[in-house]
Parts: sequence; structure tokens; C-alpha cells
Amino acid sequence: MIRDADDRSYRVAVLCLFILAVALMAYPALRIAWIAEIDNTEGWNAYHQARAIAGQSLYKAGSPYFFNNYPPLSFYMVGALSVPLGDVILAGRLASLAAVIALCLGVAGIVRSAGASRLDCLFAATTCALLFAAFATDYVGKNNPQVLGLAFVVAGLAVHLAGPSDARRGALSALLFAVGVMTKHSLIALPLIVAADIALRGSFRSRLAFFATGLGLAAASVAGLWLVVGEAFFTQLLASRTWDLPRSFLFTTEILAQYQAPMAVVGLALLAFRRRRPAGLALAYLGLAWGMGIFYSGGAGTDMNVFFEVAVALSIGAGLVVHMIGLPRAKTAMALAINAGVLFYAPFCLGRFGVDMAGELDSREQAFKADIAYVTSIPGTTLCQSHSLCFRAGKPPFYDPINTLQAMVMGRLPADTLTGMLERREIALVQITDPLPHPDADNPGMQTMPARFVDFQPEVFEVLKRRYVIDRVGISGRFYRPRS
Repeated sequence: MIRDADDRSYRVAVLCLFILAVALMAYPALRIAWIAEIDNTEGWNAYHQARAIAGQSLYKAGSPYFFNNYPPLSFYMVGALSVPLGDVILAGRLASLAAVIALCLGVAGIVRSAGASRLDCLFAATTCALLFAAFATDYVGKNNPQVLGLAFVVAGLAVHLAGPSDARRGALSALLFAVGVMTKHSLIALPLIVAADIALRGSFRSRLAFFATGLGLAAASVAGLWLVVGEAFFTQLLASRTWDLPRSFLFTTEILAQYQAPMAVVGLALLAFRRRRPAGLALAYLGLAWGMGIFYSGGAGTDMNVFFEVAVALSIGAGLVVHMIGLPRAKTAMALAINAGVLFYAPFCLGRFGVDMAGELDSREQAFKADIAYVTSIPGTTLCQSHSLCFRAGKPPFYDPINTLQAMVMGRLPADTLTGMLERREIALVQITDPLPHPDADNPGMQTMPARFVDFQPEVFEVLKRRYVIDRVGISGRFYRPRS
């Protein structure tokens, strides 16, 4: 009788968490048809997706100030999906939302391979959905390839663990890893972990199939890219950028604060069960995901998505530890403790959902459409920090702020590339979202900029002040036109 009550409490806890996950996921799902951008990477991806489907080069956009440092596969996949839909941004958002669902199913499949119950698998998938919907809301249903690539590599791990090691399983997991890396090149943690696992534990045939397939696909990809696009792909993919220790520290502590509850519960439990398979693999994945996230987060232009694999590893670990604990009362407590951070943050997410659905989303939509109409009406070269704005207005890709800034800082372009164009008033319209820099009180004459995201040098704003005038202020920021 007591055991039945305990079982029921765990089922109720998982069901309540699942309902919360559905409610939180409803917001990005309803936002998909929104015209306004979620952030400026959407338009950047849209330009390349449109070029891919048009058969144009992805690494020579017609402007020396617009770069592409991503592998090509996502642009072709989303571009193909956009043909029946008629909108590459909508296609990218749908692909992203579907990828989150596939990611949660992949997490459930990995936990199932350990012999867990369907309820434990549902809990793992629900935890994954909650972590993304609560802490990475703007990446769920956003036109960005990160989650899409992640869904492929997690599927590769699920295939690897789904049954006995054999040649077919090894080849299929290698194929999924190759697709994931060709979608987003930073997703190498799981391929490395599975490669090590197969090398240590796999049969001869599985090793041969996995490594032959993986190396063969890698060689074919490199050769194909070199033949089709030449060195431009490799030059842009491997272009150096600044790395900042304080940036990495601030990013890491922020993400750790969000994940402190699952880290405390899942991390310690996986340490205790590390000798049991696949808990040891999940622990290795969690550690490597943290290490890579910490490293990537120090690079200029990176965002919280570099820590997404931490969320996936924690979700896998969550399902495994409740399965291995076995005691229903303990499972109920662990399920709630693992998601304690989400439960505390959920009211804010639901409040944002309610405000937007009550009319805020519509008002921002109308304001963004007004900005599009304004940009469309201005002839000449246009620089948009909001890439979606220029894309929707029919402007060609001209200037990629973060990558061009890094090219100037690292010496690949002259330091006065942008300021020179502005001094000569060669750009007919400049749209900037970032706030104006303000004077540094401790160093008069110096300007401070936001520490995490810097798209423009401080001197750009000085040149704008002399040579340009603010012609409009909209939801997309300030619009500058040359002084007469």
C-alpha cells in the first residue's frame, strides 16, 4: 500500500512537470509565425539559406564585409524546407522547434537503453524540454542551426547505446555525428566520447565500421568543400578571434547559477554510479560539455548556446539517476530537486508568455513592420545590425558586424574599414540596436562598451555623431542617415 502511494506520487510529479513543459514550450511554438526577429542571427542565417536554395556561393556573398564561418549543411536543409513554405526564416524556426522535440526523444531513447521505465524516460525528456524552454527560450523555435545539429549528434549516441555493438550501429552513429558536425562544427563532444567508447569496448567490426565511416565522411566533406568553394570556407571557418577570460568567467557563472540544482543532484549521483553503463558515459559527456562550453564562451560573438550540451547531459543523467535509485519516494524528491531551478524561474517565463499573448507581441510586430517599410524606402547601401530587418526589406547582405569587427581587430582588414566608409558617407542608412557608449568616469575621454557583446568600435559612434544624423528611432534601434 505504501509502495503504491509512493509510485503514484512519482507519477504525479512527472505528469505535473510534463504539463509545465508543454505550457512553457507553447510560447516559442506560437511565436514561430512572428515577422520580427528573435535575435540578429536569424537574418544572418536567412541570407545564407536563401543563397543556398538559389544555388549561390555561401562563402562569397558579394560583399567583403559579410562572412560565413559555419558549415554549409544547415543552410541547404532549411533552404530546401523553405521552398514549399516560401519563407526561410519560418522554415528555420520550424526546423529548430522540431529539433528540440527530436532532442528530447533522443534523450529518452538513451535513458531507455539503460533499462529504465517509460516513466523515467518521460522524466528525462521532460527535464530536457524544461531546461530549454525556461533557460533558453529564445533558442527554441529560432532560425539557428545549433539545436538542429545537436539533435543529430544526440541521435548518434542513442543509436550507439540502443543495442549490442555491431557494424551497422557503428556506421549509422558515425553518419549521424557527421551530419551534426556539418550542421554546427563545434558539436564534437559526443563524437569524441563515442569514439573512445568504441575504441575501448567495441567489437572489431563496430570499430572498423565506425572509424571507416567517420573518417571517410570527413575526407569526402573536406574534399567536396575544397572542390566546390575552394579555400574560402576553410579561411572563414578557421579565422581567429579574440578570447577573453572575464567573458568566459561571467558566462560560466551565469549558466552554472541556472543549472546549480541539477548539477548538485545529477552530478553527484553520476559520480556515485560512474562504473555503471551508461552513467559513466553521461558523466564524461557532462564534464566535456562543461569544458568545451567554458572554452567557447570566452570567444567573441559566442552566446549561451555553447552550453546547450550541458543541459542535454544533465537531462540524460537525470533519467539515469532516478532509474538507478529505484526507490519511488526518493525518485519523487529527486525529480523535483533536479528541476528546482526551473520551478523557481517558471513564473517569470509564464508571465512573459502572458504579456506577449495579451498584445505586446502584436505591438512589437507592427513596430517591426514599420521599420521594414522605412528601410525599404531608403535607396542605397544599408548597414543593419538587425540582419532580419535588412533581409525582410530586400537589402542585399553587406556588413556582418561581429565578424567584420573581429577581422579588423585581428588584422585581416584595416582597422578603419567601417569608420572610413562612414567618414566618406558611403553608407546610405545605418541601423544600430546597441546603446550608445557612455564616458568612463575613471578615465575621462575613454568610452565603455558592453562587456559581453561588442559589435562596433567606440570610434564608430564618434564618426556617426559627426557625419550622420538620427533620422528615425524604432523598435529595431536608431537609424542614421548622412548629414547633408
